[in-house]
Amino acid sequence: MAKILIVDDDCSIRELFRFVLEDSGHTVLTGENGRQALLVLEGETPDFMVLDVSMPEMNGAEFIQKLSRLAVGEPRLKGIPFVVMTGENFMEAGLNKIFAASPGFVCFFPKMTPPEAVLEKINERLGL
Repeated sequence: MAKILIVDDDCSIRELFRFVLEDSGHTVLTGENGRQALLVLEGETPDFMVLDVSMPEMNGAEFIQKLSRLAVGEPRLKGIPFVVMTGENFMEAGLNKIFAASPGFVCFFPKMTPPEAVLEKINERLGL
């Protein structure tokens, strides 16, 4: 199956997604914020990412912008597909423009979307 990176500062959300994704046969990597996710990406190349917006140290938008810059020198990081989970109104906050500009952007999900619905989108995008 696929290697999925979950980036969220809420431990319960990371663990819920870990359980659902691993139960479906995926390998799960995690990070509490964008900085930790970048450290994970130093040694791993996920097939897909699930990304929170509001996180301490480095939020989701900052992470995607940094990842885009890193991908110029590291092609393996270019265009990794991702969904964004947010409790914010992404249209009002202008987040739609920041994330949609990334070649890997798939879609937004409200923060409390059941992980099974996100899993369905992951599997659909990866052709699983």
